[in-house]
Amino acid sequence: MKKNASYAPPSPLEIAMQHHKAGRLAQAEALYRKLDGKAEALHLLGLLYQQSGRHAEAVDALGRAIDKEPARPAYYFALDASCRALGLLPELQASYERLLKLLPDNFDAHLQLGHALRDGGQLPNALGSYLAVLALQPDHAEAYSNLGDTLKQMGNLDEAQVCYVKALELEPGFAEVHNNLGSLYQQQEQWALSAEHFEAALALRPDLAAAHYNLGVTRQEQGALDDAVACYRRALALDARLPQPWNNMGIALRELGQPDDAVAAYRAALALAPDFAEALNNLGAALLEQDDVGGAIDCFQHAVTVAPGYAEAYCNLGVAYKADWRLEDALVCFENAVHLQPGYAEPYAMLALTNADLQRHVQALAWSEKTLALWPDSPSAHFNLGVAFANMNRLPEAVACFEEAIARKPEFAHAHNNLGVAKNDLGRYDEAAVCFERAIGLRPGFAEAFNNLGTTLKNQGKPDASRQMYEQAIALAPGYAAAHNNLLLSMQYAAGITQQQLFELHLRFAAQFEPALAPQRLTHGPGRDPAKRLKIGYVSPDFRRHAVAFFIEPILARHDKTQVDVFCYYSHVVNDEFTARIRADADHWIACHGMSDQLLAERIHADGIDILVDLAGHTAGNRLLAFARKPAPVQLTWIGYPSTTGLTSMDYRLTDAFAEPPGQSEHVNVETLWRLPEVFCCYAAHPDSPAVIDHPPCEDNGYITFGCFNNYAKVSDATIVLWAAILEQVPASRLMLEILGLDNPGMREEVQARFARLGIDPARLVLIANDRKNQFVLYNRIDIALDPFPCNGGTTSFDTLWMGVPFVTLAGSNFISRLGVTILHNGGLDELIGEDEAAYVRIAVDVARDPARLRRLRTGLRERTRASPLMDMARFTRHLEQAYRGMWETWCEQGEGAPS
Repeated sequence: MKKNASYAPPSPLEIAMQHHKAGRLAQAEALYRKLDGKAEALHLLGLLYQQSGRHAEAVDALGRAIDKEPARPAYYFALDASCRALGLLPELQASYERLLKLLPDNFDAHLQLGHALRDGGQLPNALGSYLAVLALQPDHAEAYSNLGDTLKQMGNLDEAQVCYVKALELEPGFAEVHNNLGSLYQQQEQWALSAEHFEAALALRPDLAAAHYNLGVTRQEQGALDDAVACYRRALALDARLPQPWNNMGIALRELGQPDDAVAAYRAALALAPDFAEALNNLGAALLEQDDVGGAIDCFQHAVTVAPGYAEAYCNLGVAYKADWRLEDALVCFENAVHLQPGYAEPYAMLALTNADLQRHVQALAWSEKTLALWPDSPSAHFNLGVAFANMNRLPEAVACFEEAIARKPEFAHAHNNLGVAKNDLGRYDEAAVCFERAIGLRPGFAEAFNNLGTTLKNQGKPDASRQMYEQAIALAPGYAAAHNNLLLSMQYAAGITQQQLFELHLRFAAQFEPALAPQRLTHGPGRDPAKRLKIGYVSPDFRRHAVAFFIEPILARHDKTQVDVFCYYSHVVNDEFTARIRADADHWIACHGMSDQLLAERIHADGIDILVDLAGHTAGNRLLAFARKPAPVQLTWIGYPSTTGLTSMDYRLTDAFAEPPGQSEHVNVETLWRLPEVFCCYAAHPDSPAVIDHPPCEDNGYITFGCFNNYAKVSDATIVLWAAILEQVPASRLMLEILGLDNPGMREEVQARFARLGIDPARLVLIANDRKNQFVLYNRIDIALDPFPCNGGTTSFDTLWMGVPFVTLAGSNFISRLGVTILHNGGLDELIGEDEAAYVRIAVDVARDPARLRRLRTGLRERTRASPLMDMARFTRHLEQAYRGMWETWCEQGEGAPS
């Protein structure tokens, strides 16, 4: 009979281990602690603490286990995870060194020591450990792999490559080595080889997230952006904790034209790693492109806080500050970027541009020159120097710089565009047009180039062609205010557009911009005093040598300062002798070129302006979008522009009853028309104007010389038809025209061709290139001036009478076509106003044929003009102040929303 086997009860350690395996950790811990005199119990207790995330206790338990049995490698290897969790790499290294003193041939200990040394930044010592492994086991593939990793970190890529290749020879299915070798080829920009190894890694281990990510990086560098995004998504599906794939995916999506998805990707990266500086920088850049300037600033500020040495983020923060018109803050950021990374070109360029915005042109030029000295072959450096020269009105030097930029980079669309602008400003219109056409050819969606081409075509007297270009610019960029402004100004010169059509274009401008600004409109509280001293604010980019300055400067000098407190808001960068005089006449001077429209509106509101006067309308440099925010209770437009602004926020437009008879044009004005008693503006003669000759030039020449010195853009085809008729009826007569850009190849021929088509011999045209020194002297060479239409002369017409030359005008039906009417009527020369085209021709011909009448009209004309309302500046200023008072009284009676 067989005897039953005896029963041996489990030991306390075995019972503890059973609890541990079953997940009853509290019971297991209690038993391990009772057995803490045994090394294995301490070892297992340490593992339990690790499992519970109690790494400090784990280090203590495992350390005591090692002390009890120092030759047990497993105890040392168990210590690894907790030391790393606590950042105790030096202690971990010391632990492995202790083991190796006892067991010098333990290659796993050498391997783990190598990892600890490498991760602690002791790369040469780590190499020694991996080599020790290979000395013990020459076919140890993992040691070769780790040796390669360490060499790669040290920059020894060729040696690292040898190690990786050896590891693959020993273990062809080693997916991690394929991944690491692919990363090495990435560093060498050998994209095809890197892709080959990442794909090999994934064929062996489809779940290797790092290889999916790395393959995405390579595909992105190869330009296969959709493939890159797919790789990043696969990496994240395997390991959702990785922030880097989200960041890189955002970069790819942004390049794919999916800005909203890019922003979402960057935000996902930051949800995983809130202090991920690169993702913060990228998100900021994406938000800046979406005009979320505040959000961009927050991102860039966070990026430079967590990464104070991040030069690109500092530069981008400067760009965001610049977009927010915080220009001084922007300068600090760009200077920080230069200090952090002297070889980074972008902040140098931004320092130049920002100094230019601050009107510090000497500093802007210095930074541009420094940039070029550091990067002499850089197209951008030449370009930025050109911008600096252009801002200083050194146009020939600007042209040379832009041409240098193009020589180095023929596809540089912005350089072609800026070269066109400089040539246009020099009057080289044909060449400018070619530049803009090249820019558009390189960038078909280049709205700014279309806009600039429109301006050049307008200057060439081609309003219909210019309109097409402006409309194209607006179609490409509906929020491009300058293109809207230029279109509206250009259409003032067009003969083929009705008043209603022009009015609708102005309404389109308002519809584009005013709704979005409605939430920013400022309000004006009660406490109105009709008799108070009024704060009058004049806003203009033309407080410099400009027609507007000729008219406004004498008024500012004559304002009754007991009745008005004058604020001048100047929005241009040029400061000349006119600027100095106007500034002296103002009670308050605010240089606002560097302010955004929002900041300007807030400043005007803070200044407590009662009546705000726009002196620009839709001309260059206007601040109508500040007016759209309604910073003052009463707002009006005057002098600078001949039509409605289209803005509901503009209350009045100053005019007179001769330029706009009551009932004639109210329907094409958003503003209420306020008619001054005599003339809508008053003329002050230029102090350097020459004396008037005492006889008509025809008495010397033997023939009549007609003339027109207006902007050639005003010379419509309809005007030339009448001028040709006049020349035909006055035999041997001549027509003198002063035209900017006439010295361009082709420009003279084009002018002559317009007349030749109507049978006028080019020999009868006296064509003179515009030159400032000729501003007045040419008047002494003409007998009779001819006003263009439908856009009449303005300042030029005043100059004409002052220089003793009568001019003939055609009375139109709106302000711009009746400027000649109000000037001649107020000058006592109604006989020179033609009510229709036939009368216009007849008057010019009759005066030319009647030498006695011509002499009578010319004799004493300067003195008569000086004595007329046209030049009675003190009287006009009182009328203007009475208008301001009337507008203010209306406001006080009606309150917000006046006039009704």
